[in-house]
Amino acid sequence: MPRLHKFSIRARLTFIFVLAVAAILSVTGVSLVHLVRHSLAGDADNEIQSQMIRTQEIFANAKSPDTYRVVLAMHGDVVIQVTNLAGTKVWAASSAIAKAPVLARSGAASRTSARLSLKMVRTSRDEATLSQISSGQIGSIATKRGPGLIFGFIYGKDIDHSVDVLMASLVVSFPLLLLMTGGLIWIGMGLALAPVESIRRRVDAIAASDLSQRVPPSGGNDEIARMARTVNAMLDRLEASSQFEQEFVSNASHELRSPLTTLLATTERAAKDPDHADWNEVGEVVMREGRRLETLIDDLAWLARHDEHRAEIHSVDVDLDDLLLVEGHRVRLLSELSVDTTMVRPTRVTGDPAMLKRMIRNVVDNATRYATEELRFDSHYDGDEAVVIVADDGDGIDVSQSDRFFERFVRSDPARARHSGGTGLGLAIVAEIVERHGGSARFAATDVGTRIELRVRRHRRKSS
Repeated sequence: MPRLHKFSIRARLTFIFVLAVAAILSVTGVSLVHLVRHSLAGDADNEIQSQMIRTQEIFANAKSPDTYRVVLAMHGDVVIQVTNLAGTKVWAASSAIAKAPVLARSGAASRTSARLSLKMVRTSRDEATLSQISSGQIGSIATKRGPGLIFGFIYGKDIDHSVDVLMASLVVSFPLLLLMTGGLIWIGMGLALAPVESIRRRVDAIAASDLSQRVPPSGGNDEIARMARTVNAMLDRLEASSQFEQEFVSNASHELRSPLTTLLATTERAAKDPDHADWNEVGEVVMREGRRLETLIDDLAWLARHDEHRAEIHSVDVDLDDLLLVEGHRVRLLSELSVDTTMVRPTRVTGDPAMLKRMIRNVVDNATRYATEELRFDSHYDGDEAVVIVADDGDGIDVSQSDRFFERFVRSDPARARHSGGTGLGLAIVAEIVERHGGSARFAATDVGTRIELRVRRHRRKSS
């Protein structure tokens, strides 16, 4: 059998259905032949029995014994022959076999049954007659001459021949029927799969040219209509992903170009007049922009891993209060800011320690860039969630518009953020991390400065 996967779905389905029809026709044909044979045999037996009974009645009602061969009238396709018990003389016979010798005798009697058995007599004289008879039966008969045997046969109507004709008809008709069935199935499958092929060509054209186009809906709620809606939903996601990728690449290129431009301009200016260049300032610029490049590349790599679902989450117990205290100590060492950690309470959650550490670090770094004199940390439980709050005393923001600050490459003050080393990705990463830990991030209203509130589930779901 050829490997079906090499053929089209239309060809495979047609082959399978034709094979199923062939199996059904085969079973039907065998059953039909068996039924016809059984029916013909049953009808022949009944007809022979009827004629044998009629002949027995004729002999029973005879007034005197006949000393010569009696010719019996034909009734239907049954011929009768009456012989003596020894099977040596014919006492009576139907007209069709009136001159035929003894055609059959009684066979050996069974030890377990009183029924007579029929044994055909084959000689050169009765060969022609035997070729015309079938379905023989034997019985006993009482005549004026004495007891005898009566034989009944079907004459000129061979059951095997009828069955053979039926089988030949089936052998000829079944292939023709299969051919017609295969053709109809092939046409039907073509009509059924035509919408699928149309959708495929349409999607192929869309993928090659414009993702904003869509597959025309067919209406209804059948499989084709649902597939069209599913394909359009997939195209929506692909278009959104493509636009996001283009925007991401454009923004990343812009962000990378800015520090590179500063580095090149600073070093080229110093290289033109090395004797009068302020190399201390050049070194500071190179280090600042280099750190900014390092941070930006690190953030871009993290987002790339997250977008491709390659960043695996390791769930362990993490103390968010310890992370806050560590960040507070770091801020005191690197700046002159005051850090208030009096509201930090023991707050343990189940999550990825590296991700949660990065979340806290990004939020603290964001607040450090905009703080004037002080940072305030807070951590506590609120039901099934752990809450982390980082506040600064810098310039406030419009809380109603603050959701966009968690988008990528968005800053509250672009010029100030670039000068301070911001990449516009820190809070976007925070939003990704809290979402993967079943929580949320938002800017909360406060009288002075800004206040970021992070909520993380105490026990992370395994599916997240």
